[in-house]
Amino acid sequence: MSATKYKSFGDPELISLCLKGDPQAWETLILRYRRLIYSIPVRFSFSAADCSDVFQAVCLRLIEHLGELKDDTKVSSWLITTTTRQCIHVRTQKHRENSTDDEFDEPADPGHSVEEIRIQSQEQQRVREAVDQLSDRCKQLVEMLYFDHRNPSYEVIAQTMHMPVASVGPTRARCLEKLRTVLRRQGIH
Repeated sequence: MSATKYKSFGDPELISLCLKGDPQAWETLILRYRRLIYSIPVRFSFSAADCSDVFQAVCLRLIEHLGELKDDTKVSSWLITTTTRQCIHVRTQKHRENSTDDEFDEPADPGHSVEEIRIQSQEQQRVREAVDQLSDRCKQLVEMLYFDHRNPSYEVIAQTMHMPVASVGPTRARCLEKLRTVLRRQGIH
């Protein structure tokens, strides 16, 4: 089966294939959610190494508990909760490592900020899922404009997408309107 075909599968189909030992399904599932998973430790202001550790721990937990997911249509919610808990665990461990035996300070209660992170992560995941529903051209443009950490210029985008520089702005506007339509259909305004 081609990699493109796997991308069209929903989470329930991918999970079923993963449980049967299909490595391409597993890779597709992880690629689908890697930004979501990484975004949470980044919001905790973790180092790159700690972000990678959290990512690996969450992927391991996903492998271990994939068959136990009560609702395989809620993978993103499970990942947000699991990743947030892992981040709290890492933060607590770091606090313990950095404190002396004479200190009895409890780590700061992350309650409010953790809830904000969870809500933001869910909203961002919905936007990512909506972007995935766009045409390949719009998806590529939106990703370059809003998700590419290098912040490419219109010139670089035009060259990459084989279009005139003057077309980037109008194309962007059309793609964002399509994205708004997808988000409205999902109940996001």
